[in-house]
Amino acid sequence: MSKSNWPQLTPREPASYRIEVEGLLDETWSGRLGGMQIGTTSRVDQKPVTTLTGTVRDQAALMGVLNSLYQMHMQILSVNCTNCDETEETS
Repeated sequence: MSKSNWPQLTPREPASYRIEVEGLLDETWSGRLGGMQIGTTSRVDQKPVTTLTGTVRDQAALMGVLNSLYQMHMQILSVNCTNCDETEETS
């Protein structure tokens, strides 16, 4: 994929993310994690995986969520922008 085809992120605009971490977190952590929705599943090896989904107001807020996970010693498995492929067509 050439650079011109990459999704364009604006650091100061809201974006929706899906973050997966190894281990268990329950909904009580949502406030500390930017109000993200929290769900859990299990991998094939039966290890628990917590999925955080939601919209953050900007990339600084995303870094706040990631830093909180780091401080909690959670292993981050993936971070995906779920609406980054939505681009406005211009004529």
